[in-house]
Amino acid sequence: MVNLMENSSLIETQDISTDPELTPDQDPVYETDKEPHEERLNKKQDESKERIIRSALKLFAERGFFETRIPEISAHAKVGVGTMYRHFRNKDHLFNEAFRISVQEFSEFLERSISKNLSPKEQFFDFWKGLGLFSQGKFDQLIMIERNLSSYILDEESTKEALTLKQKISEYFAPAQNDKNLRLLYPSLILGSFTGILRYHRIHENNIDPSLLEQSAEMLWDGFSKVRSPNSKRKEKQTKKA
Repeated sequence: MVNLMENSSLIETQDISTDPELTPDQDPVYETDKEPHEERLNKKQDESKERIIRSALKLFAERGFFETRIPEISAHAKVGVGTMYRHFRNKDHLFNEAFRISVQEFSEFLERSISKNLSPKEQFFDFWKGLGLFSQGKFDQLIMIERNLSSYILDEESTKEALTLKQKISEYFAPAQNDKNLRLLYPSLILGSFTGILRYHRIHENNIDPSLLEQSAEMLWDGFSKVRSPNSKRKEKQTKKA
């Protein structure tokens, strides 16, 4: 009798252990419990990386590259220094990624918001107004771009992004169509002028008068419109001689 019970117990145990549907590795409940944990972990990592980049953008825009320290960025982002180094190799890596994100966001804004089928003057004023709109929510990105558009700190990928953005900005308005060197100066001249006005008003008034922006645009365009290519100046001289 005892032997029979022992045998039946062994049979029951063997049936349970060999059932493929009940083995731990294939238990559907076990797998579904694991996936949300991984998703939460990935989401947390993405959020911490986003905070690091936004904090880096703010501090780089305010202080510049050399005056900004990794511990300061981690403290501002409320993450440990070790967490920062899990996402970025060093400060140069973080800087370049923050710069590229700024350029991408600005380029996407230009594509969405700035008209292209206008006269050069209309395109310039449209672009100037666009800078005002972009700066309202992304002031740090605009400062980051303006300050580092030709910086030697940029790596190869960032340098290509910067050159593409320069060319894109120059396409919106180019009074001297034949002067390629001058065309590449327009982005720095315009962005530098605009961010200079923003900095002044942030420090002194914390508000900017729209009419002042319009007057500034008029002054800049008046200067740009007087720029002529060497060919146009030659033609003008020939006309006077005739």
